Amino acid sequence: MDWQNERDMLERLATLQKSTPPRKEFVQSLRSVLEQETSRVGKRRRMFMNPLKAGMTAVVIASGFGLYIMAGMGQNERVDPQVTATSSPQLPAHPVYEQAKKLLQELAGRDASQYAINGTLSNTETGHVVMNKTVNNIPVLEDQYTFTIDKAGRHHKKVVQTNDTTGMVFPDPQKAMPVKQAEQIFGQSARLLYSEGEGRLQYEFPFSGNIDAITGEIYPTERYHPDYSLVEMPSIPVKPGGVKLVAPDIEEADRLFREWGFEHPFSFVVHQGSGEHTYKVETRSKQKMELTVVTETGNILDYRYGNIHEKAEKLPHPKLENVQEAAKQIQKYLPLDTKELLLGSATRKGNIETYQFFKSHQGVQIMGRYTVHFNVDRKQVIGIIPPYAEGSKPLPDKSRAMSREDATSVYITHRPLRLVYKLIENPATGKMEPRLVYHIYYHDTPLYMVDALTGEWVRR
Repeated sequence: MDWQNERDMLERLATLQKSTPPRKEFVQSLRSVLEQETSRVGKRRRMFMNPLKAGMTAVVIASGFGLYIMAGMGQNERVDPQVTATSSPQLPAHPVYEQAKKLLQELAGRDASQYAINGTLSNTETGHVVMNKTVNNIPVLEDQYTFTIDKAGRHHKKVVQTNDTTGMVFPDPQKAMPVKQAEQIFGQSARLLYSEGEGRLQYEFPFSGNIDAITGEIYPTERYHPDYSLVEMPSIPVKPGGVKLVAPDIEEADRLFREWGFEHPFSFVVHQGSGEHTYKVETRSKQKMELTVVTETGNILDYRYGNIHEKAEKLPHPKLENVQEAAKQIQKYLPLDTKELLLGSATRKGNIETYQFFKSHQGVQIMGRYTVHFNVDRKQVIGIIPPYAEGSKPLPDKSRAMSREDATSVYITHRPLRLVYKLIENPATGKMEPRLVYHIYYHDTPLYMVDALTGEWVRR
């Protein structure tokens, strides 16, 4: 946790006592987070009080900057949710930080005083230091100096990203919405998914963007998550055949291309890679395909269909009859326990539509997609990429899942919303303007989820 999230954590813990009691697993998970942080930071100062004890009068909060005690918080008291954190505590002294400050002074001169170390993005163990320009003691994301310094204190690497903000009007942080409100907006993105390989029901948070701290508007950014969105279409019942979709040799690859309706004979060229090989195929009519498989098992990794030079476009409303026909043609390759398919995203390139199919359990989609290429003129599947093959474990009952709100609380404990300034283009003027936004740092870009039964913080 960090200085922008500590006061909100106090409110979240206090609120837990007044609302409907949460699941035991959720409380234990939230408690374990605080215990881990306290243990990590409090080695020098052995102080710990149970933060979830009823009628608490003091809470120990562990932070990357030290140990803090918030006292006098009784059963009927609440922390002001207007958490905008416009001041930052002093970072602990460290030779890497001091060297970074010297380098900044050399590069920025008199402007160096406008920059501060971003403790969230910096790592003294690796010598990585990020220094952002600050306004109202709030970092400006698009204006920063990044240094990598070796253990000997020598300058090893620098990256400079600056923007001229002269004359720009930065929004007043006092007008920011409470962080609790921003968390509710963020939590609306939570999606319930099954992980078949882990036998787990979990919440995924596909939100990727920034929340305007004043208006609540969402400014989207590049996705860090796989796309598990679904098309509004009824589930498609199937009759699975349990046949393995593999191509360990040319003969089996030849059979697949025939099944997919390509004109025979084919010319094959096999390119051998590291643990995989690719069949490059061309038909008499000069159609070109590539099929990449795992050498040892023949499991399909990738498939490409050439000769169409148009750009793929999103297909928000594919025809139901085309989708049903595609599902019917691939059902023999589905595991025997498959009862229905859900349609994810769809695209179109020329006369080829590409569908992302997901298996489901109790109406909840299972991670791992079947990518199916379908020729709409011939009503023919012309290629399939199955999900990555992994073992299957029994799936828990979805009725045991915690609420979306509880899962959101777990997630933002690990990935808190931070108040930052971000330069965003004004579509009316075409100029960059500062916006005050709630932002989640994804500097290590891992995909984390929350176990919907236990509240465990899990990495995919």
